[in-house]
Amino acid sequence: MNAINTRGFNAIRQKVKKHNREFQREIDAYRENKEEYMREVEEVEVVPKEKKKKTKVPQIGTELVDNSTEDGFITVGAGGKAVLYTAEGILKHLRAIVEQRGRKNADKVDHIRTLEKLLDVSVTDYQRVRVLLTLISTRFDLTSGTASHMTQEQWKL
Repeated sequence: MNAINTRGFNAIRQKVKKHNREFQREIDAYRENKEEYMREVEEVEVVPKEKKKKTKVPQIGTELVDNSTEDGFITVGAGGKAVLYTAEGILKHLRAIVEQRGRKNADKVDHIRTLEKLLDVSVTDYQRVRVLLTLISTRFDLTSGTASHMTQEQWKL
């Protein structure tokens, strides 16, 4: 094989090995007795797990949108899904904003608006501190362009 095909073959072989680690018990059972492996079918009762109660995120075009907020407006995220800011999801939203910082075409003003909403929603002191630290650094990112100073309104905020 030439070098390109060899690299591709080795990459696929490593992925298969990695995937097979998860199913090693079934693979060993098959290798022990190939003919009897598929014959023995055990019925296992599946006990339904109790699901955590999730707050439904309102979708555009449904009745949930009407009663989702008090002023009748709702925040829409990527993909047309409504975004609901809760105390449980603060760290998830923070992680997404931190990952977006420094990338091209990242809307810094939108990040600041999101962080301000997360600050309103935060319950514990830890959440407030995390949001505030990210908010401060994001405000400084907003002025990192051609301006040599932060605008007065941003500084006061």
